[in-house]
Amino acid sequence: MVFKIYCSKCGEELPEGTKFCPKCGTPVKLEVKAETVIQRFETDPYLQEHWIKRVIAYIIDSIIVGVATAILLAIALFPIFIGNPATFFNIFSFPFAMGLIYILYFPIAETMYGATIGKSLLGLKVVTRTGGKLSFEKAFIRNISKIHGVLLLLDLIGGLITSTDLHQKYTDRIANTTVS
Repeated sequence: MVFKIYCSKCGEELPEGTKFCPKCGTPVKLEVKAETVIQRFETDPYLQEHWIKRVIAYIIDSIIVGVATAILLAIALFPIFIGNPATFFNIFSFPFAMGLIYILYFPIAETMYGATIGKSLLGLKVVTRTGGKLSFEKAFIRNISKIHGVLLLLDLIGGLITSTDLHQKYTDRIANTTVS
């Protein structure tokens, strides 16, 4: 078990010896909690809100990428589509094409604007752990797992199980990035 100190008001993890929360200014009540990841999610409303926003942002971005993928496949496969309509939404080509567009859309948007459209709508921003702007390399590393849903799920679970910062997926840790 890991022993950590959290702000009683906003749930921010506090450095040792802190008298006031650096995020919200609340005086620190010296309570040390031994928590598992699940207990932390159950007791930290800020963390719950953060991940709910991230999931909603991902759904919004997935809709955008899905529409773009459908349009691009329709253009690319139009001659084949005329002869065989089942080819358009081939069980293999659509997820593969969508995965490729994911790993282009997310890094480009996060490098240029600091967020995707979904994240921007929900007030989220992707930054380095020091608060700086992302390079394309860091953005690509943190998004490579989006090429397939199973990889993304493993990335999320791996990050939450092995990290002390529950705002990061595993690839966020590798890229030294976070979503704020």
